[in-house]
Amino acid sequence: MRLGELAVEVRVVEAGDSPSAFVVLEQVAAEREFPTLMPGDEALVLLTSPPPQYRFSCLSCVEGDEVIGAAWLTWSLAENQHLLVADIAVDAAHRRLGAGSALLDAVRAEGVKGGRSVLLGETFSPYGAEVGPGSAFAAARGFISQYAALHQVLDYPVAGLSEKALEVAPHHRDYTFVTWHGECPAEYVEDFCGMLSLVDEEVPLDELEIEPKRWTPERLRSVEAHRRTQGRFASTTVAVAPGGSLAGYTELTGSPQRSGRLDQRDTLVRPEHRGHRLGLALKITNLQALQARTQAPATIHTWNAEANSPMIAVNNHLGFRPVEHQHVWVNQLAV
Repeated sequence: MRLGELAVEVRVVEAGDSPSAFVVLEQVAAEREFPTLMPGDEALVLLTSPPPQYRFSCLSCVEGDEVIGAAWLTWSLAENQHLLVADIAVDAAHRRLGAGSALLDAVRAEGVKGGRSVLLGETFSPYGAEVGPGSAFAAARGFISQYAALHQVLDYPVAGLSEKALEVAPHHRDYTFVTWHGECPAEYVEDFCGMLSLVDEEVPLDELEIEPKRWTPERLRSVEAHRRTQGRFASTTVAVAPGGSLAGYTELTGSPQRSGRLDQRDTLVRPEHRGHRLGLALKITNLQALQARTQAPATIHTWNAEANSPMIAVNNHLGFRPVEHQHVWVNQLAV
């Protein structure tokens, strides 16, 4: 295909050739102040040994022998089998010459071939800045923005946790907190899976329509096993109600390959237990438990719907600062 001054070819990438394609994704991600793309070695594991609920594929856009663009595709094999999630990147020297459009056309073709009816992608812009070129590209090609999130970061180790814990303690005296690093203890598995299944229903998603994940003990153990295969770790804290049931949870994850980064994953408090400042208490307790194990400096990343003001307020109280806007875009595929 000849586009402007470029003669390009879009190819499906074999696992052994993925590093050269993934380099473009890494270079484009590095243009952001706080890039969040997974390392290339983790991507290779996902291509060759994905978890049971997903498969992954990669496309490269090549001019001659040079890879100038790439697309990373995520295919859900459990819920949301109508969706194809795509991350498209073109190196800075070859933008506005049609490479992005060529990749998008190829992604759409892959989605149709794979029986998907909706294409989903995301764009990023610095906090407080106007919408960037990625959003303009998406809008010009028929995508509709359906979800806006705030990306916040916090320096780790976190100072002042003991004082914050004392401040909120009077609000949840009837609850106890349990933390684990690794597998969920057997006595909490069923209840914990119930909370995980609530997340997609309880967390604000604006206009984005997705099927909630349904967690079973088998699925949980499979995810934990795959996390170990990737070398990742997790620190999870749950709040236990007076009757022994789980009232809420929070989770932080990280990996030795990215020692300077931690990810604050979901935090959920069941509706009937809200009003006791459990969300804040869960995050404080989890951070204290992790800091008791390691003081290695890192940056904690978290994302919340911009409409989720209660959780953003919790993050603000802990010292998180906003750095980026994320927008999720959808486009219908002609299957």
